[in-house]
Parts: sequence; structure tokens; C-alpha cells
Amino acid sequence: MSEYENFMATLENKSDATKKQYRLQYNKLLKLTGKNIADTSEKKIIELLDNIDNKNNSQALLNIALLIRRMNKLSTTQLEAKREADKKKINTAIREGNKELKENLPSYNDLVEYTEHLYNQGEWTDFIINWLLLNIQVRNQDLDFTIIKAKKEATDKTKNYMWLSPTKLVYIRNVYKTSNINKPDGSTTGYGQKLNTITDKKMISAIRKVLTCKELKEPCGTFIPNKSSIAYYLQKATYKGIGEGKYFKVVVNHYRNDLDKLKEISDNRGTDLKTIMNFYDINV
Repeated sequence: MSEYENFMATLENKSDATKKQYRLQYNKLLKLTGKNIADTSEKKIIELLDNIDNKNNSQALLNIALLIRRMNKLSTTQLEAKREADKKKINTAIREGNKELKENLPSYNDLVEYTEHLYNQGEWTDFIINWLLLNIQVRNQDLDFTIIKAKKEATDKTKNYMWLSPTKLVYIRNVYKTSNINKPDGSTTGYGQKLNTITDKKMISAIRKVLTCKELKEPCGTFIPNKSSIAYYLQKATYKGIGEGKYFKVVVNHYRNDLDKLKEISDNRGTDLKTIMNFYDINV
């Protein structure tokens, strides 16, 4: 079998989405090396990756190189050292960027008032998006959910749901960024299914109104018109179009001295507390 076939065979127990991502990254790295990745020295791979400005992108390719070399029982010492050095550079760049953001970000109260304004104006979809950003700290992908009236309808583990009961909402997330995490050694971990019970009356009311519109086949019943453009609709709905990443920074900064709340945010987000404080605290 070819190197590619051998590599993909090691992923047979992974999800289709994971296989797709590995396949894309493998092909990108193969294009750079011009030959089998295992036949390319660690030194050469590092030289190639150093020409990529975006360190997050180069890290993804470096992980592929690590997997290929481990698969072939080749040394990975230089690549592992490179990965750790690049992680430090990424962390430093994020902290510097956060310091610059601090002066330009809105306050937490600005975002709360904006969300209230959306509700008062009957902008149900935008209100729901902003409420979830502030209270559940969602990412783009989390907003791809189906509103249901009975829990028994939440049968597909590849979908997210918003279950509307008479007195509460249950937000069921099966698919989000960290539900499954592919580690550099090829193993899979992650935070699994997440459930959030929501009792906020305005949020329940807004979901109910969207569902009613859907049942009446009115335009307001379409939560996200195009699932492939969720990021666009989310950013468009946010305060001054700043997007979910900056909302999250505002929320973290607002609660930075409340450890219990930060732990709740960590659980909601599916991100460990150390990462949140290193990457998103704009006061560090």
C-alpha cells in the first residue's frame, strides 16, 4: 500500500469528519515535500513549515508529520521540539494581541444592553445568538441546532438540539469544536455531549416565537438560512459585528476574578481553564 493508504488505514476508527481533516492536511504536507512524508527528513520538514506564516496552520501539518513518522517508527525528536517552540510563539502572539484588543473591546454591559435591545425589537434570531454567546459561550458550530418539542426527537448524535419544554429549554450539543479532539499521537479525546438547562424567560419566549414562525412557514422561522455560512450570520448578529471570539474575551474579562464562574465557562466552552486564562484573558 502507499504511504497515504497506510496512513488512512490507521484512522479507520475515526469519524468521517476527522478522516477528512487528516486527509486534507496530509495532502497539503505532501504537496510541500514533493515526496513521501516519511522519506523527508525532520530538518527538511521544519524548513518547509518555517515558511508558513500562520503558526496554527503549520502546527496542523507538523502533527501529520509526527503521525507519519511514528507510523513508520522513525525519530520525531526534532519535530516534537519544534512543536513546543511554536506553541510558545503562538501563546506570546495571542497575549500581545489581547493587550491591543483591550482598549477597543466593548464592555460586558454594552453587550447585555445590546442583547436586551434585540429582544425588545423582536429580533428573535439575533437575540438568541447573542444570549447564547453571553450565557453559554458558544462557538459558530454550536448554533447549528434543531428546535424540538419532545426529548425523544433528539435521536441523531450528529446533530444539536434545542428542546423546548413547557417551562424550560434543554440545549443538547453533540457537535461542537471540542466534542472530539484528535491528539498528535493519533488518539481521540474530547468533552462529549453537553447539556445546558435554560430557564431564562426571554430566551424561552424567543425560541418559542421562532418555532411558531417555522410551523406557520413564515420567514422568521428560519434560524440560520444557510448552514455553511453560520459564521457570517453570527458575526452579523453581534454588537458592531465583532463576532464570537471577541464576545468570549469580553465575558472572560468580566468574570476573571470569579473562579466558580470561570469553571462554568470552561465547561460550557469545552476548553480547559488554563487555556482560557492564557489565551482569552485580555489583562494578562
